[in-house]
Amino acid sequence: MYILVGSVTTATRLKKVAEKIIGFPAYVVHTPSALNQGGCSYSVRVDDRALNEIRKIAGDNEIPIRRIYIERTVNGERVYDVVS
Repeated sequence: MYILVGSVTTATRLKKVAEKIIGFPAYVVHTPSALNQGGCSYSVRVDDRALNEIRKIAGDNEIPIRRIYIERTVNGERVYDVVS
């Protein structure tokens, strides 16, 4: 799952808090070009199973999330579904 946020600083903050609370590894990554609509080119990538926890963590820590996408493969190509 890709969590798009407003800056690399926000992405790093979300990554640290998420790893501490949910126990899954999280990564600050470049946002895939198919998702980048200008602005920050960094996202937090974390296991899809952490979706509900990520929403709660972001809300509890006042971390604004722009969008959340789930990545899947269709006919050998990556497709991104908007979750929120």
